[in-house]
Amino acid sequence: MTATDQSGQAGGKPTIVLVHGAFADASSWNGVIGLLQQQGYTCIAPANPLRGVTADSAYTVRPIAAAAFSDASGPPAWKMLPCWAVVATGDKAAGADLVRAEAQRAGADIIEVEGSHVIMISQPQAVTDHILKAARAAADSHR
Repeated sequence: MTATDQSGQAGGKPTIVLVHGAFADASSWNGVIGLLQQQGYTCIAPANPLRGVTADSAYTVRPIAAAAFSDASGPPAWKMLPCWAVVATGDKAAGADLVRAEAQRAGADIIEVEGSHVIMISQPQAVTDHILKAARAAADSHR
């Protein structure tokens, strides 16, 4: 998830961009989006074709390709921007240990929530609360 400042938005709240991973689609964020919108945030959950960074822009076909796990994406944003992560403790798709390790590597503010890989579906309130924490921190840093 990424929080970016959107000039001209009432109250200086950032627009929140929610990007799904493997085994999910943009609709996975519906519960979280509803809760964030109730708090006055603008949310975008684009479809992510999961074909790799280069191929995603030319999306034409199925749920994921091997390149999505190995395609180079350039300099990682987490090296320059603050990060937040929700680790689903029951994630058997990516593995909670791997997700946790990558979030720690990024220096993320991490919470752990009981649930599966698509934690935003099973635990939308916990995910929303952590996103709100990130959004508030982003808004405070722009003041």
